[in-house]
Amino acid sequence: IEGAFVIGIGYYLTEALVYDPTNGALLTNRSWNYKPPGAKDIPVDFRIQLLQNASNEAGVLRSKTTGEPAIGMSVVVLFAVRNALMSTRRDAGLPNEWIELGAPSTPDVVQKLAGNRLEQYLLN
Repeated sequence: IEGAFVIGIGYYLTEALVYDPTNGALLTNRSWNYKPPGAKDIPVDFRIQLLQNASNEAGVLRSKTTGEPAIGMSVVVLFAVRNALMSTRRDAGLPNEWIELGAPSTPDVVQKLAGNRLEQYLLN
């Protein structure tokens, strides 16, 4: 379950499809060209809880799924990024507007939406 969630984190935050503008070839077709989440991207304290004593009468031998639902749950990463962006924009004095985030919301997309200005980084 943790692994599927981390795969979802990569899907929502890093796995952008980048094409060569000259010939249309996909440039991010292997992990040399894009970086899926690694060991340092995963929380050290990563707790999950499985539902106890809840048999699935409709499943084969009362089985439960664990793959795709965990990937689907990782959409909460986008919600957390949106909340962080709203906070940083509020701190920067920007208006409280809806922030459109799609998948993937790569670091460059998030940085552009943060509303940072060069003056904020100058030492006085």
